[in-house]
Amino acid sequence: MNPANQQDSACLEPVVLVRTAGLLAVAGGLVNAVSDYLLQGGLIAGSAVNTYANLADAPYELVALGSIIGNAALPFWLLGFLPLYVALAPAGRWLSALPVFFLGYVFTLFPGYHGSYALYAAGFQAGRAAPPELSQVLGTLVERLHGYHDMMISLIGVFSVTGSLLFLLAVLSGRTLFPRWIAVLTPIVVPLTQPYIEMLPAPFGGIVRPAWGTLMFTMLFLAATVVTWNVSPGRASANRHPT
Repeated sequence: MNPANQQDSACLEPVVLVRTAGLLAVAGGLVNAVSDYLLQGGLIAGSAVNTYANLADAPYELVALGSIIGNAALPFWLLGFLPLYVALAPAGRWLSALPVFFLGYVFTLFPGYHGSYALYAAGFQAGRAAPPELSQVLGTLVERLHGYHDMMISLIGVFSVTGSLLFLLAVLSGRTLFPRWIAVLTPIVVPLTQPYIEMLPAPFGGIVRPAWGTLMFTMLFLAATVVTWNVSPGRASANRHPT
């Protein structure tokens, strides 16, 4: 192999790594979307239902399957932070690293959050079916499950807001590889829009609501993969704005 071909090959390898990481993140997101529908008992073309609030009525076997599939797929999302970092890199060291750190931490929490749905469903359904002599004990169990869920939401919320604001700052600066409109895919947009998604009438609500957050996050990783498709990490860093 002549020196020119060796140089081309050396430049291509990091690009392929970024592409592969991005595509695996997108694939993991699509699999997780399937698991989201299982958490509500399958694809239901009807009015929107809050998945967590409906766990007492959802078929437990499907909820458990959805929890396991989601746990298996969610770690692939972490690979998506490689193309995301490359896309943010021209904005400067801090504006690229900090959003990835905070949002990456949030995404490490998602498997524990998602996988707990099977436990929630088991507890809520046991509490509903409890005979009178066990109602107090199982009522305490249900109350503690709700408390644990609320604490997880709070923990995710703190890091998600911080990471999202930093991501917005980087994207709106105009110095990243992203067009500014990508700001609509900022992770914090999901909880802000979810109440409105729950207002969608049948049959759209039942189709859109369960996987709304998952698909939004997956679109962010898809956008990062697209804009970095032919960009090597070294070239993105070399073009970084001074900070």
